[in-house]
Amino acid sequence: MKLYAIYTLTGDEERFLGQAYLTEKDLEAVEESFTGLLKAEYHITLTDGDRVNVSTIDSIEEIADDGGE
Repeated sequence: MKLYAIYTLTGDEERFLGQAYLTEKDLEAVEESFTGLLKAEYHITLTDGDRVNVSTIDSIEEIADDGGE
């Protein structure tokens, strides 16, 4: 799992939703939602505990995990 910043579009502005550790399955669901191929509802859990439907995600950005160094 890797840490990602999650964003959505509100009008013409990109809005930060939160951060989430995404698995390969999560990333596949996000990609499928981007291409319109997602066949079922799929949620991810942000690090603050909120759940987000991947269909509301417009972009993600990997956050470098420096291991606290």
